Amino acid sequence: MAAKEQQRQKKLAKKRSKELARKKTQAREKNRMTSFAGQFEAGLAGPIERCLVAEGLFDSPSKFGSVLVSRRMPDGRLCVVRFLIDGLCLGVKNANSFFCFPSQLNSTIESGPEDMVAVTPAAAKKMIEQAIAFAAKFDLQPAPFYAKVAAIFDGIDSSECESEFEFGRDGQPVFVTGPYDTDQRIGEIVDKLERTAGKDNYVVEYDEGYGLEDEMDGTSWSDDPELDADIDEDVVDYP
Repeated sequence: MAAKEQQRQKKLAKKRSKELARKKTQAREKNRMTSFAGQFEAGLAGPIERCLVAEGLFDSPSKFGSVLVSRRMPDGRLCVVRFLIDGLCLGVKNANSFFCFPSQLNSTIESGPEDMVAVTPAAAKKMIEQAIAFAAKFDLQPAPFYAKVAAIFDGIDSSECESEFEFGRDGQPVFVTGPYDTDQRIGEIVDKLERTAGKDNYVVEYDEGYGLEDEMDGTSWSDDPELDADIDEDVVDYP
């Protein structure tokens, strides 16, 4: 009887050990999915859901606007990355990321300050790459957060897009300063332009209205099925 009891206790201990290990694994996964890094990693495993760009981004005089990319997450949400492009000088001026349900993204886009049109993933990636390459000529680096979210384009081949995008104005960088740029930042950028482009080979302008309020930050994201309407998106043919 004693031997059988010992055997039973060993089985119970083994079962408790497995249960404890399972709970620890679940806890780690839960903690991971409450962090940005964990959620972003989960998002990268999903397919591209949509790629949007501000309408006329490279045709407008300002060449300033958003490129938005989203991937589907296992729980039904979207992992969304927005790149703010300054095609005249700075390249990727800003970047941010958030997680929401499709209905919420639809609502945000429809009520946002930009008219967004659909492009291929290859075209969206090429826009970003070429914007960064243009700014790099003048020793200007993309926004720091870009490095954390660039992987949203993993698996996308930008060479599939045959279009080329034009940056600057008449081949020159044009640094447009706004009310949120400090004197120190303006001085640093002008110094780089002077050193890399050379005197009289760049332009500095001031625009009090320059900038794009980021309505995506600080928003409470909760799914509302009534907002889950299809967006009537024009598809821009960037081959």
